[in-house]
Parts: sequence; C-alpha cells; structure tokens
Amino acid sequence: MKLNITPRERRALAAAAAALVVLVSYLVVDGIAARYQDLGRKIELKKQDLAKITHLRDQYMETHRQLDEVRSRLDKTQKDFSVLSFIEDLANREGIREKIGSMKPKKIPLNEEFDESSVEIQMENVSLPKLVDFAYKIENSGHLLKIKRLRIKTRFDDRNQLNVTLQVSTYEKKT
Repeated sequence: MKLNITPRERRALAAAAAALVVLVSYLVVDGIAARYQDLGRKIELKKQDLAKITHLRDQYMETHRQLDEVRSRLDKTQKDFSVLSFIEDLANREGIREKIGSMKPKKIPLNEEFDESSVEIQMENVSLPKLVDFAYKIENSGHLLKIKRLRIKTRFDDRNQLNVTLQVSTYEKKT
C-alpha cells in the first residue's frame, strides 16, 4: 500500500520519528542513569553497614579476649582467696588498720558462671599519700581486684585528713 504523502509531510513524519527516537532514547538512558545512581547509594549504605559490622566484630573479639583473660586469671587465683582477708592484711601491712571504721562484704551473682565479691571499706582520718598507696597496692596486687567506687571527703577539723569510702570488687567462679 502506497501512501500519497507530499515531501513536506515526509519531512514532518521523519522529524516526528526522529523526535520520538530521541525521546525514547532519553527515557531509556535517564532510567539507566537513575538506576546506577540508586545502586551507587545502596553500595555506599552497604559499605557503611559493613564498617559497622566490622567494628562490632572487633569489639566482640576484644571483649571475648578480655573475658578469656579474666577466666585465666581467675583460674590462677587461689581457691580460698577472700577479698575481706586480703584487705585486712594489706591494711595491717600499711599501718592503716586502725583508720578503718567498718568493712562490709557483699556477694552479687552476675550470671551462671560468675559472682562478684566486694567489700565496702569506710576509713576515717587517713592522709592522701596513705590512701593513694593503699589504692595502688589493691589495684596492682596480682589478684583480680578493682576499686569500683571511691568517695573522699575532707575533714572539717583537719583539712589534711580524709574520710574515705571505697568499694573493692573481684570476680569468683561459681562452684
């Protein structure tokens, strides 16, 4: 079937066809470009997620390593070790036993494997150098001891003397 169209109409149809091809090409290319941009954003989000996961894994590994270290230190600790008796012995050696007003032992179950054993110590009229030396010897005793809480008050009658409350804690394996 032959259409009778004039050269002018042919040019108009060719221009319309060219415009249609350009429009379709633009829509296809624009869709592909938008998809690439979307994929680029998704890749960046996934990279951020991977960095977070890697950071969490590193934290987990470090925590696991620390837990293994605590377990091995607890295994090396004497089975009959008592925080209360250790503190009493240390206070006697340091000459501050008479400064201790009270010592209150406490045992707190942490989980199915460990208990926390602590002693709250109240001292009166202790000098800062004696307190620092006492605290240093507790923390560096070779046992798994930590000063968990420390409250210091200056005495009104002698500003060089302190009233101190400190809590010394350790962990014990449940038997």
